[in-house]
Amino acid sequence: MVKVRNAIPELDDGSPDVELWLERLFTRYPQLATKSVRRAAGVLSPINALGALELVDLISELNLDDQAVAAALVYREVRTGRLTTAELPSLLGEGATELLLAVNSLASASLLEMSNSRLQDHEHQSQVENIKRMLIAMVDDPRVAVVKLAERVIALRRAKMLAKTHRERIANEALAIFAPLAGRLGIGQLKWELEDLAFRYTHEDTYMEIAAKLNGKRSDRERQVRHLEDRIRGILHSHGVESEVVGRAKHIFSIYRKMQFKSVSFEQVYDVRAIRVIVPTFAECYASLGIIHNLWAHVPAEFDDYIGNPKENGYQSIHTAVTMDDGATLEVQIRTQDMHREAELGVCAHWSYKGEEGEGKSAIKMEWLRQVLEWHEELGGSENLSTLLQNRASDDRIYVSTPKGHVLDLPRQATALDFAYRVHTDVGHGCRGVLINGQTGSLDQTLQNSQQVEIIRGDESGPRREWLEKGLDFVKTDRARAKIVAYFRSLDTSDKRAVGEDLFLQAAAMLGLAPLSGEGVVELEEALGCPAGKFYERLGDGQIGVFEVITILFEGRQPDGQPGLLDETEEKGRATCSIRARNRDGLLHDITQIVSQLELPITATTGKVVADTDEAVITIETKIFGWRQRLKLACHLRLIPGVIAVGP
Repeated sequence: MVKVRNAIPELDDGSPDVELWLERLFTRYPQLATKSVRRAAGVLSPINALGALELVDLISELNLDDQAVAAALVYREVRTGRLTTAELPSLLGEGATELLLAVNSLASASLLEMSNSRLQDHEHQSQVENIKRMLIAMVDDPRVAVVKLAERVIALRRAKMLAKTHRERIANEALAIFAPLAGRLGIGQLKWELEDLAFRYTHEDTYMEIAAKLNGKRSDRERQVRHLEDRIRGILHSHGVESEVVGRAKHIFSIYRKMQFKSVSFEQVYDVRAIRVIVPTFAECYASLGIIHNLWAHVPAEFDDYIGNPKENGYQSIHTAVTMDDGATLEVQIRTQDMHREAELGVCAHWSYKGEEGEGKSAIKMEWLRQVLEWHEELGGSENLSTLLQNRASDDRIYVSTPKGHVLDLPRQATALDFAYRVHTDVGHGCRGVLINGQTGSLDQTLQNSQQVEIIRGDESGPRREWLEKGLDFVKTDRARAKIVAYFRSLDTSDKRAVGEDLFLQAAAMLGLAPLSGEGVVELEEALGCPAGKFYERLGDGQIGVFEVITILFEGRQPDGQPGLLDETEEKGRATCSIRARNRDGLLHDITQIVSQLELPITATTGKVVADTDEAVITIETKIFGWRQRLKLACHLRLIPGVIAVGP
């Protein structure tokens, strides 16, 4: 549920009592009692005072210093023009002024398009620059991120008074950008409230339905949870483990996401009834887990050890679910106090540390922002930066291991080829095969938690151009795509052209299309918005996709009578593929395995060895649907070691 905020003291006329509020703030946080904070509070206007005090209440809980508090107090004064930037240094000091200006610079424009219409190039670039500027400011000073995120929470709290379109834009930005940012920085306090508030505005009916179900049995559930708290605390104490056991907050967006992801009802979501166990030491986390599992049957599918395998944002905790005596399920999280502090405060937890330990932890948390910026540069700006940021910020991870037992984390839906690039760029470039749990897999195979993955490297040192085709889904992670793009864009112009021309000729051959004439190339360049003479070069370095090209060809000038061509609307028919390759043991097996992995039934196959050569020609006939499936098959077959050409 949305967090209940601290009550702001009021004067008789209903306006905020700033002096009493300051007294309470300084009592709770004596380190904030500085002249700059007092001066900032003294210039608050009645229209902005309430929001300013709420913002500071929020960020003071996150360990921000007096400079951040002073900047937050007058942020709205600057935004509304009641305070000029020239007045800031004498009022706040240089440090707080720089921080305020950095936060203020992020509010100049929307970070997302406000409609479903396609953005003009200059509008898209403007939004890209807005997000890039935001990330750079956050990298330079993590406090900028925290103040900006907290400011968005306050904006969402007050959005109910805005017009529906404005309210929904703020909410969509929060879900797409700011909540993932808060999660990636490990600031649970902000992440949950951003998500719940934004979800309330974007899916009001669903939000209210879940909230009503939570409220409907709230008193019974709270009584049950208090009983469980006492019982588990007592049981752990009897085993020599001193613990803090508390009911865990219920977050509506989290419940909704689990209902959607697991296709379950509200009643089947395990963390509707949940507790958190906080113990003194690392060892006692596992001791507590064993005690709880000995008492009640656990749900294996709901167990996650984020202590042994921390999330990429540093989050550590054991998650488990057990079936209680009444048959209902209880989710339990187990962690140390330090782990709990990290989960709630994230990057903010380290500012109270002195010395290199805290600085190092904070730097690690910000490194991913630098990577997002670097990858966007490597991709040449071709990827939507907000999508890149959202994908990178997601905490939905899987954990897979190398043959030597080294565990690596990847985003859910990552492929075997993504894993290769996660190990090292050179390993990715040279990847030609994969073993998953000891069995031969495909490079585009989606990985699952706890699998062991072994990469087989070939003689070639560079990636294959087909890996960039979005219609083939060889890579899902930004890291892998950026590294492959960087490789091809580093090639000489002549090499890019050669790669692009070869890719197109192979695709055309498989579909029975004639090579492009000079006029045909010009027509394609016009249709694609490609500069004259750059078609094959841009196809070669990945700025244009071969599926995109073939789509335009078929839509614009459908060739009549081309052999083997199937229209997308036709029923499944037979298609023949002829594969020319260097003859070797296992070649036919590798070919049929690819066809099987694409779930295409083989109806016939023949093969022969070409006389006086080391080449073999294998022909397969399969049931297939549409040119896209045919082209996908051809691209996969081309990647088999030793294959020279694939045709109809």
